[in-house]
Amino acid sequence: MKSKQGNSVNLPSGVELEPNESLIMMVRQHWFVFRDSVLLMTFVPFVLLSAVFFLEYTSWPSGLVNILRMLSLYAAGISMIIGTFLFLWRYFLWKRTVYLLTDKRIIIVRQLGLFTHDDRETGLAMIQDVRSRVGGLQATLYGYGDVIIQVSSQDAQLILEKVGHPREVQRAIIKEAHLKPKS
Repeated sequence: MKSKQGNSVNLPSGVELEPNESLIMMVRQHWFVFRDSVLLMTFVPFVLLSAVFFLEYTSWPSGLVNILRMLSLYAAGISMIIGTFLFLWRYFLWKRTVYLLTDKRIIIVRQLGLFTHDDRETGLAMIQDVRSRVGGLQATLYGYGDVIIQVSSQDAQLILEKVGHPREVQRAIIKEAHLKPKS
């Protein structure tokens, strides 16, 4: 989570704050969104290259060992390449997906594909309820979850997906929307 006061933060393209509006919080998705691509890029090749090493100590025929060695090396290389591309793709989406809380509104900029994005915003006065949802063991251990914002509009909910420290984000939104008295 990244919190800033004032307008000195680099805002995503197309997002402009009003002259008398200040940025309270800028949140991105949790680093956990990179897990699968990093595992494919590093862990899978490590296991496959370890298998190449241990194949030398088996009593299998040398022809079979050579075939398995070549398959493991090719698979490790392919896994590294695919993992790298998936990581770069995920980073592209992560970098362009941002959730902004100002003293007047919530702005959601979500990159869905290379040329597809979903930009939404709602005034703080439209917020009826804010809740956080941490689903499962991994989300609990790594500290990420969703923040669900109930608004009084046609689209009933705004969801901030896989943000770090969802309860803190929830509390900040509640405080700015004046849903609970400030303590």
